[in-house]
Amino acid sequence: MTPVGASWIARLGLAITHPRWALTVAADRKQAGRSGSDLIVVIGLLLLATQLRGLFAAAWLGKAVSAGLGLRAVMHVLTRALTIDLGFLVLAALLLFALAGGKRNLGRAFDLACVAALPLVFVDLIATSIVRTAQVELPSGSGIVLAALSYAWAGAVVALAVRPARSAVNMIPLPPAPELSRARRAGWAVVAIAALGTIVQGTWISGNLELMRPMTQGDLAPQFALPAIGPKGALGTPVTLASTRGKVTIVDFWATWCGPCLRAMPALDALAAHHMGEVTVIAVNLDDPAAARALFDERGYHLTLVSDDGQVSERYGVTSIPHSVVIDRSGVVRLVHRGGGGDVDAEVAKILAE
Repeated sequence: MTPVGASWIARLGLAITHPRWALTVAADRKQAGRSGSDLIVVIGLLLLATQLRGLFAAAWLGKAVSAGLGLRAVMHVLTRALTIDLGFLVLAALLLFALAGGKRNLGRAFDLACVAALPLVFVDLIATSIVRTAQVELPSGSGIVLAALSYAWAGAVVALAVRPARSAVNMIPLPPAPELSRARRAGWAVVAIAALGTIVQGTWISGNLELMRPMTQGDLAPQFALPAIGPKGALGTPVTLASTRGKVTIVDFWATWCGPCLRAMPALDALAAHHMGEVTVIAVNLDDPAAARALFDERGYHLTLVSDDGQVSERYGVTSIPHSVVIDRSGVVRLVHRGGGGDVDAEVAKILAE
């Protein structure tokens, strides 16, 4: 039974106000697994506060198009949000287990690593919630600063965790009452920030349902303006979908690491060249503008190369690549090619013959 005062709110707050005590509590084998449960709760708060829009869109995509596609979209959101944090958790647990000496205990190492991973979640949760609530853009380079801060904080907690990892004590006393009181206030502050972020996202969703509606065949293609990728990856004048109205347009989402995307690119380039003036291909790069520009220059592609802003690919329901969308002269989606299947050439020929 958890002692009075050692609630998850208090344990959460201790990671902020007094990491040594948080680690001490996590090392208590009478509360084995508690810190793992606490991390799961905080990750849940993070997802609600920062990824609710993506999860809502994925659920709608699953209902409107297919359950499998919706599940892949959910996995895409979770992978994008949690891969780094979970990777740090595993590495920290292995490191602490290795440094624990003869008294090493895998469960204890994992519990301590869960405390060490909390700073990564805290920084992401707080920064994202505040930025979205205030509706401001962070200055250039601030992402690097925040990442450095979170990793420095988490790394310091890992260093503090080495001592309790080497301990063989199975029951450890709770922190003093004043420390628990301060920790509870910090824990509730985190919950309040998460609630604020969730409310902001929920409000945005309710006011922008049309923007959240997944694109399907027969819809008007969502409008966009994405920056052209110039020499050395420099982002230039926006290319708009509206500028291609009256032509058959193929919007192709791709990445430089995607083998199937690269194999499909010559055919798209040949298709655009064969129907020059009638067909436009907009290649939307998802990963590295400089590498994308270099690849296009090396292979002599003449497709319109633009850089994704993260929102356009989300709106177009991109969960796997290659992802190509064929749009007719009136701006209506005629074919959605998701990661395989679908004959782009045949659909283009059909539209041109109409």
